[in-house]
Amino acid sequence: MKVELILFFVYLYTQLAFFATREVEALEELTWEYGAGRLLTGEVKKRLIEVLSKIVERHQKARASVTDEMVDAFMAVRPLPHMFS
Repeated sequence: MKVELILFFVYLYTQLAFFATREVEALEELTWEYGAGRLLTGEVKKRLIEVLSKIVERHQKARASVTDEMVDAFMAVRPLPHMFS
């Protein structure tokens, strides 16, 4: 395997591990399959895209439900008790 491919896989794996932490078994299988040459880098990228697409879709739905009143309440100046004591 070329070093560039290994480094790219490590990057993809790190992203998957961060965003899909509940899928430990799937990540382990992905590592073995890729290491054995039965899984291509493009397939790993596709899996990462699937994971990130779900996250982005959830975020977009949540963002669409935010009202101006919610933003104003969040951004309002308020005391922070016990901040520096």
